[in-house]
Amino acid sequence: MLDSLLKQNIAVLAAAIFGALLLSLVLILGFVLRPQIERSAADTAQMIQSLELSFRQMDPFQQIHFAEALRTGDAPDVLVAETAPQDANMQRSWFSHYFLRVLSDQHGIAASNVLIDAEGRVWARMVTADQPYWLSLRTLPATDPIAGLAIASGIAMLAALAGGIALQQRIALPLKRLEGAVSRMSSPSDAYDINIEDPREIAAVSRALADMSKRLQLAEADKALMLAGVSHDLRTPLTKLRLTLAMLKDADADLVAGAERDVIRIESMLGQFLDFAHGFEAEQTRQVPLRSLLQQAIHSCAAPTTVVLDVPADVIIRVKEVALLRALDNLLTNALRHGKPPIALSARINDRDLVIEVRDAGHGISPEDARELMRPFARGNAARAGEGTGLGLAIVDQVARAHRGNIEFEKDAEAFTARLRIPQVVLA
Repeated sequence: MLDSLLKQNIAVLAAAIFGALLLSLVLILGFVLRPQIERSAADTAQMIQSLELSFRQMDPFQQIHFAEALRTGDAPDVLVAETAPQDANMQRSWFSHYFLRVLSDQHGIAASNVLIDAEGRVWARMVTADQPYWLSLRTLPATDPIAGLAIASGIAMLAALAGGIALQQRIALPLKRLEGAVSRMSSPSDAYDINIEDPREIAAVSRALADMSKRLQLAEADKALMLAGVSHDLRTPLTKLRLTLAMLKDADADLVAGAERDVIRIESMLGQFLDFAHGFEAEQTRQVPLRSLLQQAIHSCAAPTTVVLDVPADVIIRVKEVALLRALDNLLTNALRHGKPPIALSARINDRDLVIEVRDAGHGISPEDARELMRPFARGNAARAGEGTGLGLAIVDQVARAHRGNIEFEKDAEAFTARLRIPQVVLA
């Protein structure tokens, strides 16, 4: 749930605000409200005890006159009634509960002789010789202060969270820019093209990424230059060697044929080096009929008659044509070299995504081992390796990433499948 820095910061902020408000409520309750209630209870107990003492010292006639005097007096907080108010004890807040408990526990006034009505008036029962009277002595808060504090705290928490979320989103903007720039760096040759100046910590990360991007670009350029230079320099003696072999008319035919095969294999390996060194990011996409592209890949492979094509008609795709042909050539070469016929090249459309599969009937290798062979110059076991450069699947992965796609492998009891997924390239 808390899978992003923004969510984690908001959660920490909410917890901190909630904890601070809860601590504030506890402190207000302990150091403000409780002493206030206890003082109010003490004052009320003193008034009740004074009135009880006064009533006990009067005769019945004086008690009646005293009650009438209280009833007709000018004190607005003092009310007199012959019966208890009907709404007494109907609604009790925490404030009134604690008030009555203090009266009973600390001052010995029975809870049955004190009532609190819905408006917060405190009524005390006075026993006289004629009849009992209920006197309203003071008024407590009609609503629970704790409830009011809780509502106010809730509003304050929401306001603080709204401000905190807005602030966190502002802080998260540089991180989102940083994430977007890094996500666009699909290969070491891609430049980190963003400048973040604040906050200081994120700016430092941005500068470190920019420096790393420059170093990766330089290393990638050096690697490409080295591979291209070696490949280029080797082509000249290879051409001379091929010419020499062609001029050896009286030499052993098998020896010449073997040497020519070696030359062809070396040229193929040099082509792989050059493909991997140059990459495919720079190639522009173009609209290509899917069927004709796959047919071209089959015709270019070593044994086109052994490959079965299964592709929908009239489908147009926008891809890097040369790159995709190189990937299909490597997949078909692997299937022909290491698998068993029948070999199937198929394509299907999922929404606008293109899924191309090369399937052979060989034993294959596990998908985990196949993914290991996607590393440049990785070599497999004798069953699937041969004398290649170790760049075939690395080039396929390079082509897939150039199209923002991926390469998958699947092995079952009957076949081995290499699956190339390219998103959002199908036009019709």
